Amino acid sequence: MIRTGAAGTVGAWRQPTGSRSAAARVRQPKTRDGAGDMAATWSFCRVAPAGTCRTRSAAGLSDFSNPAVSGDGTLTHWWAHPSWFPRLIAPRSASDRVTPCGGRPAAKQTSCPMNTCHVPFRTFAASALLGALPALAQSVTPPASAPRGEDEVIQLSVFEVVSAKDSPYVADKSVATTGFAADLSKIPLAINVVTDQFLRDTAGIGFNGIVAYQAGITTDQGGMDNGGRNTAGVNPTLGAITGGEPLRTRMRGQPINLSQRNGLPMMIGFSTDNVNRVEVARGPMAVFVGGSTLGGVINLITDKPSFQRSMEFRTSYDSNDSFVAKANLAGPLLKGKLAYRLIALYSDDNTWRDFSASHTRFFNPQVTWRPFQKVSTRLEYARRDRWGNSVSHAQQSTQNYQNDYDTPPQALLDLGKTRTTGAGAGQPYTVAEYRTRIGRAFATWRSDRYAVYGKWVTLGEGEGFVAGDWASGVDANHFGANDPYSSTYDMVESETNIFLADWLEVRLLGRWANQHSETLAFGNALRRYPDGSTPLANGFSTKRDEIPVNGKVEAVLTRDLFRVNHKLLLGYEAAYNQAWSVNPVWNYTKLAPVAASPNVIGSPATLTGSNIFAYFDPRVHAIPDYKQVAAFADAVYADGVAAQFYTRSFPEAGYVAYSAGFWKDRITVFGGYRNSITQAHTWSEDRNRTRLQTSGITDRQSTQSHTYGIVIEPFPGFNLYASENVGADTQTGSLINPYTSTYAGLISQEEREANRVPDLEGYGRELGLKLELFDRKLIGRLGVFDLSRRNTIVVDNERTANDPRNVGTQVDPNPATQNTAQTARVQWNRTIDGNRSSGLEIGFTWQPTRQYTAVLEASHLWTNKLTVSKPASTSPTVLMDYMILNGRPLDNTPDDTLKVWQKYAFTDGRLKSGWIGFGVRAQTSVMPAASTSSWGTVLRGWVVYDLALGYTVDVFRRPVQLQVNVENLTDELYSAGGRSYSPPRQWTLQATTRF
Repeated sequence: MIRTGAAGTVGAWRQPTGSRSAAARVRQPKTRDGAGDMAATWSFCRVAPAGTCRTRSAAGLSDFSNPAVSGDGTLTHWWAHPSWFPRLIAPRSASDRVTPCGGRPAAKQTSCPMNTCHVPFRTFAASALLGALPALAQSVTPPASAPRGEDEVIQLSVFEVVSAKDSPYVADKSVATTGFAADLSKIPLAINVVTDQFLRDTAGIGFNGIVAYQAGITTDQGGMDNGGRNTAGVNPTLGAITGGEPLRTRMRGQPINLSQRNGLPMMIGFSTDNVNRVEVARGPMAVFVGGSTLGGVINLITDKPSFQRSMEFRTSYDSNDSFVAKANLAGPLLKGKLAYRLIALYSDDNTWRDFSASHTRFFNPQVTWRPFQKVSTRLEYARRDRWGNSVSHAQQSTQNYQNDYDTPPQALLDLGKTRTTGAGAGQPYTVAEYRTRIGRAFATWRSDRYAVYGKWVTLGEGEGFVAGDWASGVDANHFGANDPYSSTYDMVESETNIFLADWLEVRLLGRWANQHSETLAFGNALRRYPDGSTPLANGFSTKRDEIPVNGKVEAVLTRDLFRVNHKLLLGYEAAYNQAWSVNPVWNYTKLAPVAASPNVIGSPATLTGSNIFAYFDPRVHAIPDYKQVAAFADAVYADGVAAQFYTRSFPEAGYVAYSAGFWKDRITVFGGYRNSITQAHTWSEDRNRTRLQTSGITDRQSTQSHTYGIVIEPFPGFNLYASENVGADTQTGSLINPYTSTYAGLISQEEREANRVPDLEGYGRELGLKLELFDRKLIGRLGVFDLSRRNTIVVDNERTANDPRNVGTQVDPNPATQNTAQTARVQWNRTIDGNRSSGLEIGFTWQPTRQYTAVLEASHLWTNKLTVSKPASTSPTVLMDYMILNGRPLDNTPDDTLKVWQKYAFTDGRLKSGWIGFGVRAQTSVMPAASTSSWGTVLRGWVVYDLALGYTVDVFRRPVQLQVNVENLTDELYSAGGRSYSPPRQWTLQATTRF
């Protein structure tokens, strides 16, 4: 028996017993044509003894007949032995759903000619099946399956995202923004799904591989797994392993909310070692994530245990001498009751950068147990070990600074005339004197430029990355060969689904993890000084242990009442997160003295201690061994001395989401509400983790978030949608504050309380169109959006100037009483909609024939603006940051992105079973650190091309899929974002076989 769950996906399957004739039957919620949203009934027919009927449950198709399974192990992709041939029958009426083969029909009998049997089949499923016949030729022989009881029904979860409409590049459902599986076309937000097949075809690995062909997303190329630098997760609150600057990943110009794994926050590092599909949900996720962050959510959905036996082995080798071997095994342990999946991976990785070797071991067993028909439990363990050598950022150009050092303009030299003492009093600086003045003093040079030209400047204004003085140019790793890092986690994840009734399902999710990460040095050779040195930054070592525990319980009620399809989700989630961060200790005296470089002006003749880092010249010196000088406080400090910081947080939230479909789903409304509560503690500890001193306690704080939207389908396949999301974070303090502590007594407590700072709100609106046309050959979305951070705090200069307490200060608007030497006494703030981004985004998948598929993603921002508060002051130094940053775009955010991927599969001739893929990726320029006033780096726009070739060969009578990918075909030197170059041209060869 096949039955759909409340989400409309295949709900159960039953194998016919013995030689008895049987038929598949589908029972689904009614749609406007009176049928379910899937194939009604079907069977495969073959030459066989009369009355024999072979049935299989199925949904969707996969290249090369790749069997796929749903989250609870139900077969979800059509597959058949080559000896089977489909007979496709046009749909009949709803009363003709049950069609026994060789038996007695309850309604109308569908004839069963000798040696064949068949049942009704939806038109779209017929065309999909025909389109997959070449792939079926590569099928694996179906394994034998034991009979199941005639009345046993296994019902799929309403959280299951697998659908009959899925195809290799297109998924039909998502759970990330609704809480329950819903058709993408009926969700009033921009969501798309990156399928496993798409990642395979494009050789996408890790976070960067997932978003490579996604519009409006820019990554921190040095900041994540397979970005070449570390193994940190996508967490906007932490730096790139757990130290250093925060990640600059952006979606639509906004920081990413967080990444998830199977719907729970992922704090253990982002990897695609186990991936079935990835949901990319853009915009504020007010109900299911909360908070004011606006970018979106990346939800990784993993492969689950399967009751269908399968074995897949894959290996790859690339032009950087990287090697990967992976095994993915699944099948039943106790027929119908217990199934497993085991994934094991080992990789020996290198990147195109020097000294970038790393290694990964991943072991991931899991089981699914079905003790009863309506209960399913999954238990999973995963361990991941990754270790290697850290890789630095690229070096940033500072040619504007260098030019004024090499040939200082006369106007800058004339500043020497302001000297009133010494031999040079009243005289211009000599070139040598001025070089000494600014050679190692960027702030002095910037002040001189303002004094002469009336404009503040930044390092590398309008410039990009540069090879510098390194022997290997842009390939150089500024950390050298002795900067190890490691990251290890153990994880246990569980999921239990209970059907309390046909209309009520309860899900319990939980995860415990224990992660240890360590990096020895996280400094960067960011720039070359004008005096010829390239100082090595230091002091950014970090060691961190994290134990996040997350859980949620959700109940979904689905019911058709008064011709309205109702879905109601009630949920509660909570977490207990602990983290220990250990301080670094640096001892430069362990370094042996080295001779100075003759290229560095003003360098001491012999370099010792920290001067070895400060006056470093890569043309002369070897990179120091960081292991000699770096240690961690818990290994150095005595008992009772602060060696680490401990933080713990207790986030929890209750939420509700509701969806209603009217007039046979022509109109769908959605709404949700979330109440979030946070609490956190921070204190210092000694080497033994003995608590020493509390440094921060955040009392329980509550914020409320909401979302609502509507989808209207005026014509079949045309879905108009609109939505609004508002998420909130707590802000503390008052809108009025003393300018310095000296004037604190001028503001009463009553005045502070009357002007409390409101909560920070992430506000997003979206309006668009989703299309499903030409029998789903053209599927896509087109939407416009507006995102902003409401209640962003900026200085209220007018109110500050007019406050009577500021009479006789530099902000006093009355010239008669103004005193430019006196700072303001009080400062008023106000709230605005800040850091705004608004624009257009499109995404389409087009499959005009069964051989050709094209994917298009593109975005354009017409508002891309950083919010900067203008201080209440007339001092140029105080106004410097405002004068530099005002008018800049958002961090790491291009105005335009374009991504295109095309695939053509050959079905005839000598190239039969082969395919070719071609991709184009492009974006306009970005400022990776636009919000930093010291830097003006601009990364130019770029266009790169990717190529893929695939072919299936027989090796010992076993089909082996060979694939070669060439990334950056024209060897473009570019950066997709952040402070690192993207890879040059590189190739990857893969081989995959299945049993």
